[in-house]
Amino acid sequence: MDKAHGSEGKSTRKDRRAEVRVRQRLEHDLSAGQEHPLRWRERLGETSFPRPAGPLIWIHCRDDDAALGYLSLIHQMRHERDDLNYLITTSGFDPQEPLLTYLPDRCSHQFLPFEEGVGVEPFLDHWQPDCCLWLDSTLRNPVICSAAERGFPLFMADATLVDEKQNKLRWFAGSARKSLGCFEHLLAVDGRSARNMKRQGVRDDRIEVLGHLQEGAPPLDCVQSDREAMAALLAARPIWLAAGITREEEQPVLHAQKQVSRRSHRLLLVLVPDDKARGPELATELEQAGWTVALRSAGQEPAPETQIYIADHEGEMGLWLRLSPLVFMGHTLGESDGNAGDPYQATALGSAVLHGPRYGVFARHYARLQKAGAARQVSGEKVLALELETLLAPDKVAEMARAAWEVSTSGAQATDRIIELVLAALDARGV
Repeated sequence: MDKAHGSEGKSTRKDRRAEVRVRQRLEHDLSAGQEHPLRWRERLGETSFPRPAGPLIWIHCRDDDAALGYLSLIHQMRHERDDLNYLITTSGFDPQEPLLTYLPDRCSHQFLPFEEGVGVEPFLDHWQPDCCLWLDSTLRNPVICSAAERGFPLFMADATLVDEKQNKLRWFAGSARKSLGCFEHLLAVDGRSARNMKRQGVRDDRIEVLGHLQEGAPPLDCVQSDREAMAALLAARPIWLAAGITREEEQPVLHAQKQVSRRSHRLLLVLVPDDKARGPELATELEQAGWTVALRSAGQEPAPETQIYIADHEGEMGLWLRLSPLVFMGHTLGESDGNAGDPYQATALGSAVLHGPRYGVFARHYARLQKAGAARQVSGEKVLALELETLLAPDKVAEMARAAWEVSTSGAQATDRIIELVLAALDARGV
C-alpha cells in the first residue's frame, strides 16, 4: 500500500469514528431533552432554510440568552445598511426557543453544527457568509478554522480569555493559538484577556480593549407631537407606568396606587393592559370600584382628577416610557407566565424599573440592572407599594434612572467599533 492510499484510508476511518461519536452524542442529547427533537439535523450541517439573496453576516452566540442581548447590534447595523441579511447560530439549546420570538426581519437561526463529523462543511457550503462575527468565548477550532479557509473575514467581540492556569487552555494551547489566529480583529473585554491573546500569538494591532458590546433593544419609537401634547396635559404630576399588566397583576398594581395616593394625591397611574382589548372592560370595572378613570381608546385624556389612565392603544409603549420616570414591568409577579418584557426598553429611555421575581427570557438583563441599582424586585402588593412610595422622591428615582441609563448606554464604543469593522470588510469585498 502506498503512502497516499494509506493516508486516505486513515482519514476515512477517522471520519467514520467521528460520525459514530456524533450520532452517539445526538442520541444521548435527544433522550435527555438537551437537543431539539425536530431540528437536530442542523447539528449535522443540514438546513431547511434557503440562503437569502444578498450580503449575509453570520453571527455566532453561545445560546439564546446571549443572542437576545445582541439583537440591538443588528438593529444598529441596519441604520448603516438596510440590505444586510443575518444568520444567527447558537451552540446551546433552549426548549422554549425564546430567540425565535424576538428574531428581527431578515434574520435566520440555525444551531451550530458539531465540530466533529462532516457537518461544518455542508453548513458553510449552504450559507456562504460574507462575514462572521463570533460572540462566544468558546473557541470551536474546527468551525473557526474551516470558516477562515473560505476566505471571508472573521471578527471576535466580547472576547474573554482567562489565564492558562485557570482552565484547560494550557492543555489545548496549540488549538487556541490556531483559532485566535483566524480572526482579523478581536475586541477584548479587558486587559487581562488581551494580554492572554497576545501570549497565544495574536498581534497587537489585531486587538483592542473596549469592554462589552451594548446590550438590549433599541429605544421604542413614539410620535413626537403626541409626546409634547401629553406632557403638556400631565404638567408636573407624579406618574408611574404599569406596562403589559396581566389580569393577575392588576390587583397588586391597584393596591400600590391606592396606598401611595393617600400621601400623593395627584399621583397618576398609566396602566397598559397586556390584552389591549380588555381596556373598555377594565375601565368599567375600575369606575365601579370608585376610581376616576380615563380610557385612551375612547379618545379621553387624563384630567387633573384622573387617577388611572388606561393606555390601550397598540404601539404606544415608547410614548409612555418617555413620560414615566418609573415603570413596573408586567408578567413578572405572582403566578404570571414569566413572559416578561425586556427591561432595557425602559432603561434605554431613562426609566427606573420595578419588577416581580419572574424574569422570563430576560433574566440576565434584570440581574444586570439590579446589580447596577437600576431595578428593584418586589415580591407582592405590599412591597410594590413601599417601593413606589420610596421612589416617588425625585432624588431616589433620578438616581435609579441615571444608573439605568449608564447600563443601557455602556458598550456603545465597542458596538460602534465592531459595526465599523464589519461594514468596512464588506466594502472591501465589494458586497
